[in-house]
Amino acid sequence: MMSSPRNVPPHTVRVSRRARHVHLRFSVRAGLEVVIPMDFDPSEIPDLLTARAEWIADAARQIEAQRALADPSPADRLPAQVSLRALGETWNVELRPSKATRLTLREAAEHRLIVSGPLHEDARWRRALKRWVARRARLELARWAEREAETHGLPRVDLAVRWQRARWGSCSRRSGSQRPTLSLNAGLLFLPPHLARYVILHELCHTQRMDHSPAFWNALQRVEPAAPALREELHGAWPYIPSWVDPPAPPVDADVDRP
Repeated sequence: MMSSPRNVPPHTVRVSRRARHVHLRFSVRAGLEVVIPMDFDPSEIPDLLTARAEWIADAARQIEAQRALADPSPADRLPAQVSLRALGETWNVELRPSKATRLTLREAAEHRLIVSGPLHEDARWRRALKRWVARRARLELARWAEREAETHGLPRVDLAVRWQRARWGSCSRRSGSQRPTLSLNAGLLFLPPHLARYVILHELCHTQRMDHSPAFWNALQRVEPAAPALREELHGAWPYIPSWVDPPAPPVDADVDRP
């Protein structure tokens, strides 16, 4: 439901049976949303938002930055190009409608992707494009991680690549495996090279320190002196993911105490 205007920012209110605290969520699509527990009095919301005005203003700036970077093309339309910024590649998408019931995607010369079949079914071409990007990511990110590990004297790793909703990467140690495993988001290929490299270095440094302690950040800054600035830039990098990938950039969230 929409809140009534009382000199507070425009927002929606959602009552959640699972919520234990009031939760503020700011996203590109929905704007500011206030999630409240069943026993919370909605009349307290204006005072709560007034008390959190500084956070709301900061979140609004982050969302506006996301909107400025976001891909303006319709999410349900096959893109004319796929730009893999991390690799410096732009692939032109050529459509070849046919009566075939199966949709196919193949690479052709001069960085072309040939898509044929039932092109009106956006779920099919979306899956095909995402599979193709993930295959490219498994190949190229594995090479990249190996180069960076060798350059900086870090352990070699196993690599897993998948589409992730809210993380660029993670590092873990599997029982029985002698090597750590980096799990990287296939969407890294859409980022500028310096940000994709930062994520790889960040996760490689976790092979030495599986935490975010000061010792970890010091280790990361030794291999990448610009790490603090890159970390900050990465926070606003989700809009580089094109709209057809879906879901869009994750929201800015905060749990808040009652006023």
